[in-house]
Amino acid sequence: MSVSYFVRYEGETENAAAFMNHYRTKHTELMKRYPRIRGCKLHHPTAWHDPVPVKKDKVFVLAELVFDSIEDLNFSLASDARQDSRNDFNNFPTLQNSDIRHLAVTTEILF
Repeated sequence: MSVSYFVRYEGETENAAAFMNHYRTKHTELMKRYPRIRGCKLHHPTAWHDPVPVKKDKVFVLAELVFDSIEDLNFSLASDARQDSRNDFNNFPTLQNSDIRHLAVTTEILF
């Protein structure tokens, strides 16, 4: 099993390209310094159709940081590198009506 740490960004920005450019070029460089991190994935919403009525999420982007264990995640979250990336959030283009949430999960692969 692995552990994923999700950061869910909901909201709108006047310049989505600038937000994502900062994330990919500057913020990611800070996250690469997280001790014991295995990788980072960005999940972007895409147009889709479900014939069953469902309540669609309004996420702007979903970041997934992957670790080998909860111990590795906790060690990383307590690091100076994590604090540097938290401070970098002030450099992002502003998200209006934003809701940013964090979630840690263990991953169980069923098939």
